[in-house]
Amino acid sequence: MDPQERKQLILDRSAEIFAHKGVSATTIREIADAVGVYSGALYHYFPSKEAIVTELIREYIEDLSTRCTEVLARDLPPVERLVALATIALETGEQYHGATSIWRREGEYMRERLVAADMAASADIMEMAWRDAIREGVVTGDLRADIDPRIFQELVYDAVWHASRWFRPDAEHALSELARTMISVFVDGMRPRDTDSGPASVQAGPAVASLSGH
Repeated sequence: MDPQERKQLILDRSAEIFAHKGVSATTIREIADAVGVYSGALYHYFPSKEAIVTELIREYIEDLSTRCTEVLARDLPPVERLVALATIALETGEQYHGATSIWRREGEYMRERLVAADMAASADIMEMAWRDAIREGVVTGDLRADIDPRIFQELVYDAVWHASRWFRPDAEHALSELARTMISVFVDGMRPRDTDSGPASVQAGPAVASLSGH
């Protein structure tokens, strides 16, 4: 196994253990045993357990912020932008399942690592993108103006964020379809009351009925 493969294995095994036990309860020896090396060998790749956590965050945040920037460059209408943002959030949540699981378990600690590693600005890109899309939707009349946009943002963001806990994509249920369905549900509630249909309407995916059994 070459050094890069070994480093990735350390990250993968660490993410699994951190997600299960928590960062503080995990020892370097446990990680080494999971990787199949002596504890001292880990220090050739990472100087500390915190450095492993930081690298896990960095991979996730850098990929997410890059995808977010690409979505913003497409200059989509507000509601379609929300669908695109939900899609990339679900995709990265699935790809970096370990990192997102740790984050849900130890959010405050992970935020501290973000600040310490000077990555907070990158992490904020996604939050600002959601906020701006919602506010623009209110301005254009696609979304209701009588509900605090911050409440809507927190509701939909949390729904997307926690989806990786129960949803597993397969041939019949794609992440992009789940994203469109989730945004459809929330936008229906945020659509102006005097409008039965309009530009904010999002067609839910065909698997909505089958997903309801979860």
